Amino acid sequence: LEPACDRIVVAGSIRREQPDVGDIELLAIPRVYTAPDLFGKITTYSALDSLLATLLLNDVLDYRLNKRGQKTYGPLNKLLRHCDSGISVDIFTTTPENFGMAWMVRTGPAGFNIRMMVRFRQKGMRGEAYAGVKDVKGQEIECPTEAEVFRLLGWPYLVPQLRV
Repeated sequence: LEPACDRIVVAGSIRREQPDVGDIELLAIPRVYTAPDLFGKITTYSALDSLLATLLLNDVLDYRLNKRGQKTYGPLNKLLRHCDSGISVDIFTTTPENFGMAWMVRTGPAGFNIRMMVRFRQKGMRGEAYAGVKDVKGQEIECPTEAEVFRLLGWPYLVPQLRV
């Protein structure tokens, strides 16, 4: 998937080096390009979506259902399954501006994320998985790195293995 992305990293329990892993979680900034459509209108395309469409068509990947039994495949979340192994592959997309916040949220674990969001509220801010961090006036604060998120929280940086 890397050629179709400006950046792609492993998140979740694999990044936290957990002994038991239920799925593969990836966070990506898709590579985008523009080209004229059939009628000459300039349209933006995602190289990642194009590559995933090919992998789906060739039965390398398949859609998987979420916990409510629904297909989840859109611009931000793509829940998939590797056909040969049956392993779940969840791909989440973000922007360069919010990469740090998205990587922290997608790395988890859930308890750490809850404490992080509570801390933001205590500081009059709001943390969001896709929209980064908003200050007391509701203005977005760019969080391109995890270090920036930890700085906003007022916490020392913790490697993923120590986030509990």
